[in-house]
Amino acid sequence: LMLVVGTDAGGREHPDWRKNLSLALKLQALGERRAPGLFRPIDLRRERFNQQLSPGALLIEVGAAGNTMPEALAGARIFAALLAELLSG
Repeated sequence: LMLVVGTDAGGREHPDWRKNLSLALKLQALGERRAPGLFRPIDLRRERFNQQLSPGALLIEVGAAGNTMPEALAGARIFAALLAELLSG
């Protein structure tokens, strides 16, 4: 899994990108505790990816060229559990 966080570095308005980054960091930290090695480093980008439209918006890349579909699906299930745990407090 890889979390992608857009910023305003490209010159376009995105006032809450740091809040999105904070959420990504919390998810990443929880993931490292529950499923070490599941997450790749957070990809901080100059683009916004429409993440300026909603607080807490993130892109989640599931799987890569070297993963099988069952591996990607397992990662998605783990991510869903992590997100539920984080949001439920």
